[in-house]
Amino acid sequence: MNLYERGLAAFRSGATDEAATLAAELIATSRAAGDLAGEIGGLCMLGRVALRRGEVSRVAELAEEARDLARQNKESRLERMPLHLQAVAARMQGDLGSARKLYRESIDLSRRLGEERMVAAEHRNLAYVELHDGNAAEARELFSTSANLARASGYDALEPYLLLDSAVLALEMGDAARAGRLLAETDSLFAAAGQIPDPDDAAEAEWIRSRLRGVVSDPE
Repeated sequence: MNLYERGLAAFRSGATDEAATLAAELIATSRAAGDLAGEIGGLCMLGRVALRRGEVSRVAELAEEARDLARQNKESRLERMPLHLQAVAARMQGDLGSARKLYRESIDLSRRLGEERMVAAEHRNLAYVELHDGNAAEARELFSTSANLARASGYDALEPYLLLDSAVLALEMGDAARAGRLLAETDSLFAAAGQIPDPDDAAEAEWIRSRLRGVVSDPE
């Protein structure tokens, strides 16, 4: 594995400090070698680390720096991950309008680049924006589109996230028992893979758990 792949694997497994160290090393070596893609990848990895540490404003700064580098060098393909992180930062800050705009921009860019898996992933991210903005019907449609695109492209790595989405939908339909089962299955899939959810999805999982706790404690 190269430095970026090692950093991503560390991040996915929850070894956040190791991911940060590898990201810093990637940035340094890439700058020395004039490797623009590596430098942008390292900045985005630091952005992921900042997100997990709750430093959301830092995420936005790193994403903007990375995207500016791509733009300055007229490398639109390298804007994809910084753009995604900009959307995540806006979403985690509660700026749903900006998050919606950025996720849609990310979907359009990913389509132009032929990256169907990212198109699938961003549809589900946009679904959460719509859900939290009170647009449940739009969210359901986006979740469905994401699942269909993921399965059509063989995006198996998205499966735990699709289960999480199904738990959200079950809860929205008033089926707390099914939501709880699906959330437990989601946790099991991540554990089996030796991974933990990305921070934005971890926040959504906790949102479901808090709602389920409210159902359980309801005197009805």
